[in-house]
Amino acid sequence: MKKTFSFFLLLSFAVSAFAQNSRMIADIKSHTDGMAVWWAGHNSWIIKSGGLVLTTDLWLENGSRMAPAPITPEEMASVIDISFVTHAHGDHFNEYTSKVLLEQSNCIFVMPESCLAVAKKLGIPDQRIVVAKPREPFEVKGIKVEPIRAIHGNANFAIYYEANLQDCGYVLNINGKRFLQPGDSYLLEDHLFAKDIDVLFFSPTEHNMYIDRSTILINTLQPDYIFPQHHSTVKVSEENRFWAKGYPEEVKIWIDDELKNRYHVFEIGEKKLIR
Repeated sequence: MKKTFSFFLLLSFAVSAFAQNSRMIADIKSHTDGMAVWWAGHNSWIIKSGGLVLTTDLWLENGSRMAPAPITPEEMASVIDISFVTHAHGDHFNEYTSKVLLEQSNCIFVMPESCLAVAKKLGIPDQRIVVAKPREPFEVKGIKVEPIRAIHGNANFAIYYEANLQDCGYVLNINGKRFLQPGDSYLLEDHLFAKDIDVLFFSPTEHNMYIDRSTILINTLQPDYIFPQHHSTVKVSEENRFWAKGYPEEVKIWIDDELKNRYHVFEIGEKKLIR
């Protein structure tokens, strides 16, 4: 009886995950009016404007996630145009996801020099890579890109031993809306100097901007849309708490009252229109 119950429980989870995946890709494909963002967990954002679909740090491998990703790499490959990568860690430049995108799509990969070794390992050809260098703007497929410096943190609120000056965050100008994706980084003046940010993604984890620096960033930039990331995706343990646990609700307490109305904690798979 227990084995039968377990089988049907697993089957139920599988059917539920399949239905969720089907809904998300259908929603992305059917969205044709204006701009929208979807959260696939962690730092994985899907942005669609007109017919263009781009992503940041797409991680759709299910191994260490608490629940299956809301969309599969194969489904994503059917719509993606640009994959932005901030750094080479596997929960940001995910090899499994990127390999599927390489083989089943024609997307462009935008990445810092620190990611080129992984890209070579995956066999991504040079013609599908745009190398981003901090503070050197460029344009790709009509998107104006301003790469900004990212300095990776670690446990105990320390700067990561292997942090480098090649990792990137991005300011993306998409049809007049400016998105800031800092990647994994401590708070830098590069972030505070960003101008006219409409949509802010930020990571309130111990190894990124935590609570106090996230609050400084939000209160300084005053964005129209404020979306926490890097939380509620991986099961938290004492060993991974410094990067797996985020504090989005704690940050909300400390931001200006007017900004609380612009602050939105997504459920994984959720969509938001950008007006």
